[in-house]
Amino acid sequence: MRRARGWRPLVGGLVVAAIALGGGTVGAGAAGPVVLNGAGATFPYPLYSRWFAEYNRLHPDVRINYQSIGSGGGIAQVQRGTVDFGASDAPLSDDQLKAMRRTVLLIPTVAGAEAMSYNLPGIGTGLRLTPENVVDIYMGQITKW
Repeated sequence: MRRARGWRPLVGGLVVAAIALGGGTVGAGAAGPVVLNGAGATFPYPLYSRWFAEYNRLHPDVRINYQSIGSGGGIAQVQRGTVDFGASDAPLSDDQLKAMRRTVLLIPTVAGAEAMSYNLPGIGTGLRLTPENVVDIYMGQITKW
């Protein structure tokens, strides 16, 4: 049987837009192309890839690079200041926000659905999960489903 691992957010990605107080990759009056570097969640990567390619097509002087390395890696890189923005599958905690070197904005960008399945031997077709059942599964109160 599969054990529920807690609630997974429906929001697939939250961009952590790092706002530098001076300096950084982008600056007023910067010569040459503008380059923005980001890293983080894998879920939004296919959409980000298309968005960034289209933006670059319309604005060839702006290049947006995104490394799909996972939420934890993206958060760490934003904390270290090695990227201009990051993406996370879940909102940052208060402690994570306090650990940032600079002010960040949390901007929801992508949402995704989640499907549930079950494998209970001896239970035929027709099992119906109520909204209360689903809540109990995600809260870890129902562990065999």
